[in-house]
Amino acid sequence: MKIKNKIFVPSVLILFFYLLNSSLLAESAIFTNKLGMRFVLIPAGNFIMGSPESEEGRQWNETQHKVVISKSFYMGDTEVTQGQWEKLVGFNPSSFSDLGKNYPVDSISWNQCVEFIRVLNDWEKTDKYRLPTEAEWEYACRAGSDGPYFFPGDPNKFQKTGLKAKLSKNDTAVINTYVVYKANSLSKTQPPDRAKPNPFGLRNMPGNVAEFCSDWYQPDAYSLYPDGVVKDPKGPDSGDEHVVRGGSFQSTADVLRSAARDYTRTEAWLKTDPQMPKSIWWYSDCFNVGFRVVCEFDEKTGNVSP
Repeated sequence: MKIKNKIFVPSVLILFFYLLNSSLLAESAIFTNKLGMRFVLIPAGNFIMGSPESEEGRQWNETQHKVVISKSFYMGDTEVTQGQWEKLVGFNPSSFSDLGKNYPVDSISWNQCVEFIRVLNDWEKTDKYRLPTEAEWEYACRAGSDGPYFFPGDPNKFQKTGLKAKLSKNDTAVINTYVVYKANSLSKTQPPDRAKPNPFGLRNMPGNVAEFCSDWYQPDAYSLYPDGVVKDPKGPDSGDEHVVRGGSFQSTADVLRSAARDYTRTEAWLKTDPQMPKSIWWYSDCFNVGFRVVCEFDEKTGNVSP
């Protein structure tokens, strides 16, 4: 899809002026809820979603298109932890449960995440919590950037192969400070403070565990959007699987790109379920996917908590 030249203010400038001029935002940019989940405010703005054809590691389902995120929203500064999950629902399903309560929860299904959020809303007597849309996730991950990552570098430098790998080592000094991935994870998840935050204050968006989004997954979803700017896209109306974004502790550098897309494999992830028919509520066999929670922001009141 050809991107037409129109006035399109970079999100980083929107963030700057928003922070500079909004006393309401300054007072409520961060809050911690009753469960101990820390949220940072992501300002409304616009960006180019997807990746250019020249980007190393790009896949065909990453067609670029202009997106407007019309409303600010809160997002958890880390993935939901094992301790937060257990405190709310009373058990810890994680495959890495022996590592500690501060590690991200894993081995959970998309449906279980949605149920967790429903219980959280009931507990706090609100309806503001939900999963992020795919567009919100990429917007928050990019944090005003337009390259493969929100930090400097490209997959070619972080992930050399063949003759290049023999001639020189991978240049991982930068990526190692921002992401938990295959090269530095020791084959397991890591605590949130292992990685530096992106400019929005979010840690490990590209790695540690991949993250569920609310959208149904459709490979060609981007190419079906109309030309011009798409406002607050929420994905297809129906589908069989849901969007998964970000890489994990098992991922190589190309999978960590801000535009990289993935999806759930519901049937494959329920193989150990002994029930017939298999239940969507059974523990997931996938131990490298977790989730991050969004809390809707009240523009009028600047809600510090729901």
